[in-house]
Amino acid sequence: MERIHTSGGAGAEQGGPAPNGPDDGTTPPDPPFPAEVRRPHASEAAEREAALRRGRERRARAEADEDGAAARRRGVWAANPAFAALADNVRDYAIFLLDPEGVITFWGEGAHLMKWWTREEAEGAHLRLLYPEDGAEDGTAEDHLRDAEIHGESQSEGCRVRRDGSTFWAGVTLTALRNPEGELLGFAKTTRDLSARRAAESAVAMAHAAHSARDAAVARAAEAQAGRERAEEAAEFAQEHARGAREYINNVLEPELAAERARHAALRAGLKGRE
Repeated sequence: MERIHTSGGAGAEQGGPAPNGPDDGTTPPDPPFPAEVRRPHASEAAEREAALRRGRERRARAEADEDGAAARRRGVWAANPAFAALADNVRDYAIFLLDPEGVITFWGEGAHLMKWWTREEAEGAHLRLLYPEDGAEDGTAEDHLRDAEIHGESQSEGCRVRRDGSTFWAGVTLTALRNPEGELLGFAKTTRDLSARRAAESAVAMAHAAHSARDAAVARAAEAQAGRERAEEAAEFAQEHARGAREYINNVLEPELAAERARHAALRAGLKGRE
């Protein structure tokens, strides 16, 4: 990943204004992360692979220098204690900060519990770390960063990726953070796992579909039954008509025909007698 060193302070790295330095001449706390901007990798998968490597490297460094990670964490708390307390204590939401380029600079405990990426892995990764390859149903990380920068906030729902590659349905809000002069300092991201709600909605939709299918089947069965009844009525009418026709032939036409034959026979006999 290409890195560009800047002169920004800790506040710029966290997506918020830098705290005022002390007036007593003491040395301000070290920034929680190196003052550098990391460009995103070429794909979401590459971003995830880099995050795993970063986590391994940081854990190795922490084993060699146990105070390193603690010092970075203390720097975040010193720069923005209210946000750090919020992000580390809220469990139902994933809350984290990004710099203006979309690189994660602070990873709350709620984000770890929801997305399973450790702080060592997530901090320093681009936002696309959390997206499916080529983006989700609601767009890409870059789309949402651009929308938030232009409109102040971006809200959407879509699939997001956990550390193990599994996905969940997330409701996300990405808010642009600006100083009084309007300069973009970074972004704050909140995510809520809506998988249970989506599953319930899907179950309700499936139930409605099943009821609709059942109603349609009942309607088709009723229509078929009505058709059978009409066919039976038509068959019965045809049978009655056939019986009536046979009775008319037997009781009316055949006697008349027999009488007519007898009359013709008598006529022929009379004619022969005259000869």
